[in-house]
Amino acid sequence: MTARYYTNKSELYALVGEKIAFINTSLLANDKNPTQEELPLLIEAIDFLKDHKYQFSDQGLNQMEFIIRSAEEKIKPLIR
Repeated sequence: MTARYYTNKSELYALVGEKIAFINTSLLANDKNPTQEELPLLIEAIDFLKDHKYQFSDQGLNQMEFIIRSAEEKIKPLIR
């Protein structure tokens, strides 16, 4: 996963979707732990979501905060 930038809200939403999908497939939706190579990418994805969560409102903001909180709880014991 490489750093990407956005120029409008539709590109931002696409990036947010990519970050959420990566977090789900690498951390939340499976029974295995992420690899050591995936950990920095997961941390970057979580930070990106935290930095941009206020672009959303109401239910979208609530869902974003839930994803962030769930990811942080799951990744916390994996970071040394």
